[in-house]
Amino acid sequence: MRATCATVACVASMTAASAAVIDGNIIFPGSDKPAVTVYVYAPEQARLRSALVRRDQPGFRIVVPPGRYVVFAAPSAPGAPDVYGAYTHCSGGASPQDAVNCADHSLRHVVVDARTQHGKVTVDDWYLSDTDADALDRIRGVSATPGPQPEGAPRFSEYPMATGATGPAFAPPQTWLSGLGLNHEDRAKLRDNIAAGPNFAGELTVDLARCGRHCRRVLLLDWRDGKVIAPPELGAIDDNLPCRATEAVLFRRDSRLLSVTRMRGGVIATQYFLWDPTAASLTLLAVYPRKQSEFCAIDPP
Repeated sequence: MRATCATVACVASMTAASAAVIDGNIIFPGSDKPAVTVYVYAPEQARLRSALVRRDQPGFRIVVPPGRYVVFAAPSAPGAPDVYGAYTHCSGGASPQDAVNCADHSLRHVVVDARTQHGKVTVDDWYLSDTDADALDRIRGVSATPGPQPEGAPRFSEYPMATGATGPAFAPPQTWLSGLGLNHEDRAKLRDNIAAGPNFAGELTVDLARCGRHCRRVLLLDWRDGKVIAPPELGAIDDNLPCRATEAVLFRRDSRLLSVTRMRGGVIATQYFLWDPTAASLTLLAVYPRKQSEFCAIDPP
């Protein structure tokens, strides 16, 4: 195992009649109680909400519309272990050790509706399967699990985020969204990504915005100063790969490495870029071309 809308915004946009609440506690397997980000995800709407829980905060409370949700958490401090805790079928034991011996670590849903407007959960299962952890990565937009890579290719673990990265340093304004040329759906997705916090190199949010059919462009929000960068080194990205399409763009919260895979001259080429926080830019490290038959012979994880 590896690495929204903000609560205040949600409160402002809902009437008391339509709002519901999910709250609960976070229990860790050890004595340390780090700061975490709690996420609630609605599968039917593919909407993610989050709340930061400080070290000294006893629990969390997130206002949501009625619906069905999964609830999970991840340590939010830079350099923290890239693991997940969740509300699962193993939750609610007498002690954290009970989750270790439990057999069913699958995610459990909490339902809040007109009759049950208050959902109470305990996030205490830190022993999720790699499959569930990968699913939560994808929910958060942290694409971090490529299929087997070419021999000698750069690895995410080889390029950790910069020492001293501090994570979010400001509350991002909403006014600049109108200047990015995004449609309504892409603006909503970007807001969700921003509210979930950095997902790349410790201090950036990566967002993929549409630029045409099967065309995406990468936007980087730098949490240090609020600037939005459209790296020219990446150009337009064709997301219509013949296979393993989810691997077109890969990145990790705890790494400065970002890869782009695309069709070029009849072959599939993976480019590896390294983020330089000082220059606020991406540098091309390497390119690894593969035949389509070789690339597609590997099943995605």
